[in-house]
Amino acid sequence: MRPCRHVLSLTSLVIMTSLIATPMYAADEEASPTRQTAQPSTSASQDELRVRAVDEWSYQPLYEQGGFSADSMLGAKLFSPQGNEIGNMVNVVLDQENQIVTIIAEVGGVWDSGDRHVAIPWDEVELSEGNIKVPVHQDNVEEYDLLTDVMIDEAYIHKQEMERVSRVEEDVSTGPQTWKITDILDDYASLKEGTGYGYITDALFSSEGIMQAIIINPANVDSGKGGPRAYPFYGYRDGWRPGDSHYRLPYAQQDVEQLPVFDYEQYDSDVK
Repeated sequence: MRPCRHVLSLTSLVIMTSLIATPMYAADEEASPTRQTAQPSTSASQDELRVRAVDEWSYQPLYEQGGFSADSMLGAKLFSPQGNEIGNMVNVVLDQENQIVTIIAEVGGVWDSGDRHVAIPWDEVELSEGNIKVPVHQDNVEEYDLLTDVMIDEAYIHKQEMERVSRVEEDVSTGPQTWKITDILDDYASLKEGTGYGYITDALFSSEGIMQAIIINPANVDSGKGGPRAYPFYGYRDGWRPGDSHYRLPYAQQDVEQLPVFDYEQYDSDVK
């Protein structure tokens, strides 16, 4: 059974993030309006949301502040505090405020116990010198193991049905308060008027683990203008839900045509 210190850590983190005011996106220059305590309806129209005009959205703060991308995290190598490679990242779990609360990793290939999937609270993860360091080692790995009869905080994250399954899948199920970054990656995005636009290929996070933008590759653009674009993410708090058939951008065609290509070369990533 996982020691109480980890369950308390996870629960405390969820409680704390629920009390924090609406997070500031990297491109925000003015304070966000006071957030209502009631959650938005899943049927809320994105036309009615607090939408930032595209001409007010700039990549420059993203470039200057840096952070890390989902693409750089998924599959990234994990290291012990001593600098030994112990496994790799397989998923990231976020709360309704788009804050990372835990990571799902596969570790243990160098240990006698073999590979296993673990859940590591975000506040125990350290991004250092381009590497991801976690406090998991051979002697304490069972404290983080997803293969347990006890769920990791019932309201937080739970394992999939495991009948005849020897280990938890990488695409671990999440509870009603949380969602996985893989729930949005590779989803199709449409525009305000319902026309197709492209696929979500990446997401950008601040160094503190707050999701700041999604990256979309437009499918139909003029020759020479193709490439990824970064957009504010209107997620859980604005009506989007994991499992939706597609992601609807609250912008019209003439709006998205204004955006330049997002330049990853100018983006200072904490994860190499």
